[in-house]
Formats: sequence, C-alpha cells, structure tokens
Amino acid sequence: MEIRQRHLMFLVIGGHAVNLYGFARETADLDFLVCSDDRASWMNLFADLDYHIFSEASNFVQLASDKEAAWPVDLMLVGAATFKPMLEGSRVVEFYGTSARIPTLEHLIALKLHALKNTRPRRFLKDFLDVENLVRINHLDIKSENIRRLFEKYATMDLYEKMCAAFSEGR
Repeated sequence: MEIRQRHLMFLVIGGHAVNLYGFARETADLDFLVCSDDRASWMNLFADLDYHIFSEASNFVQLASDKEAAWPVDLMLVGAATFKPMLEGSRVVEFYGTSARIPTLEHLIALKLHALKNTRPRRFLKDFLDVENLVRINHLDIKSENIRRLFEKYATMDLYEKMCAAFSEGR
C-alpha cells in the first residue's frame, strides 16, 4: 500500500472508526487523522493517486478522485503534540483487508465532541448521535467524571446537559 511505502502514519477516524467501536452507521468517505508536519507528504501521495483538493481549511483537507471506485478522503491535520499520544494509544484493527489504527474510544469521543462544538448545523445531529451511541454501546456512564471532563475540555456544558437529557429520555 502506498501509505506504508511512504512511512506515513495515520488514524482512521470519522464514520469508519465509529463503526469499528460498535455503532453501525453509513459513511461515504474515509477520514484520517494525520500529523500536520506530514501535510506535504500526504498531498504528494494523493496527487500521485490522482486525487485533487476540493475543499481546504487550516486543519482540514478534503480530497476527491475522478476514478469511479475511489472514496473521497478527508484529512484532519493536528500538531505533533496532539498526534503522537493519540497514535501511541491507538489500537490496530482490520480495515478493508488491511490493518489500520484507530484512536482510543476516549480520543474518538473527544474528536467527535470537538466537531460538535465547532460543527455546521447540518452535521450536528450526526455527530451528536455518534457520541450518544458510542457511549451507550460501549457501556460508558454518561454521568461519570471522565465523560463530564471530556465535555468540559472539548465541547460545552450545554452539550453535556443535552447528552444527559438524551440518556434520561431512554432513547
């Protein structure tokens, strides 16, 4: 695989990671968390694979290919100080016939909470349900100090109260 030949490190995040933690939902792209120091190498890799950038922001790059079977790819770029501990804590999973790494459940929830705090309205429900179902399916206590701290650090207490309400409603 091109990524391994170039010694690029990544974590599978987004919908595929959510699926690998037990909540089945549809996803139409590949989401990778990568170190921003490797941005040029990732851009070279995808250019070599006939991908082009169709949207770009400071920490996100969305890529597409005109090839029929090619998945769209979203890269989330984070600094080395963020990426290194997430990579070190990650676990290896089977992913479309190869091995890949996914973040810990706590890191994945933190990424989803960060997305919720900074999301566009059309994405809010998807990310909210991802967090709710990751907590439910993995039998985490929404009222635990650990979960509360994640919301304090990566989201808002208003979102925490909404999540607690969703759990008390017994959805």
